[in-house]
Amino acid sequence: MKHFVPLLASGLLLAATAHAQTKLTAPPLSPATHIRQSFSTSYIDLTYSRPSLRGRAAFGNLVPNGTVWRTGANTITKVRFGEEVKINGQAVPAGAYALLTIPDAKEWTFILNRDTAQWGTYQYKQALDVLRVKAKPTKLAAPVETMSLTVENLRPNAADLVVSWDRTQVALPITADPDRIVMGQIEQAMKGEKKPYITAAQYYFNAGKDLTPALGWVDEFIKANPTSYYGYYWKAKLLQKQGKNKDAIEAANKSLEMVQTDKNEVSKAEYIRLNQEVLALARK
Repeated sequence: MKHFVPLLASGLLLAATAHAQTKLTAPPLSPATHIRQSFSTSYIDLTYSRPSLRGRAAFGNLVPNGTVWRTGANTITKVRFGEEVKINGQAVPAGAYALLTIPDAKEWTFILNRDTAQWGTYQYKQALDVLRVKAKPTKLAAPVETMSLTVENLRPNAADLVVSWDRTQVALPITADPDRIVMGQIEQAMKGEKKPYITAAQYYFNAGKDLTPALGWVDEFIKANPTSYYGYYWKAKLLQKQGKNKDAIEAANKSLEMVQTDKNEVSKAEYIRLNQEVLALARK
């Protein structure tokens, strides 16, 4: 009995040592990723895990046809929209959603679901679906080893959410209404103390709107910044787009004259080039 306590203590020490193993960090088979893509006036966020083929076939095998899939691996795939978007003409409010799919050989179903905390699809409830839309898959010439979920074909008011894996690719078209948002922002900003004259004029120029108010804003900017070659450059661009080439040439030459005093040789060279482009268009 004298040796029992020390032996017992030694046994407990060995057991504790066995459990206190060094932590290992192994490469995940399906690495997690997070993507934030600027879109419209905000963004589209994607959070998902990326399974790989590793010598297997994806659809009809790893992912059975006709069954709800988490659109990735591990926890549910999530998509977050920074503003209201439309999918198949249906409005989807800003916020986070679980992104599920039902793959099939001829047609996929994309699903947005309110439950973003579910693991896989084990607790999926169709009653929580916000949206279900169909999409046609296309066959890729070469297999994609690791599943990819990306935002492609970006335009100011539209983009495609694209799933690519194995020899299958399928796109979900998404649209937005940035013009409504930006025009509302401009209206409010012009009531404020610091008015975004040039930024608003640039938006009108790029969006193909009536340039009359844009020219008025640029003139206000020049009035407040009379030595700004930047203001005269934008005045020249707006005038040239309106077909007022004589006035555009005058504004561009004024900008070229002022830019000579810029001590930053990089921006100086850039705005010399840009004004020369305006002059070339106005002299045609």
